[in-house]
Amino acid sequence: MSAVRSVIRFRVKPGREADFEAAFGQTGMLTRPRAIDGFLGAELVAAESGGEYLVIGAWRDAEAYRAWQAVSAADAPREAMRALLDTLADPRPGAVYRIVSTS
Repeated sequence: MSAVRSVIRFRVKPGREADFEAAFGQTGMLTRPRAIDGFLGAELVAAESGGEYLVIGAWRDAEAYRAWQAVSAADAPREAMRALLDTLADPRPGAVYRIVSTS
């Protein structure tokens, strides 16, 4: 087993970036994964042009990420999840990527 990365792309409705960031923080999507064995860390990044965000997570293996996926939405505060989903233009699930090369 080798480390993997998860990538979730968020396309936010125009003008809703601040709402998205607030709701995202309230969901605990960067703090709650700490309870999952194999979670190595994550970050939320925003495109300079606005409207697009990525969550890039580091995981020990794909199984650890799948364990997170199984509880990520279900264990999130309901109102925060509703607010987050309301800001999205095109909700999509995340994907797992294997590390091919590093510097």
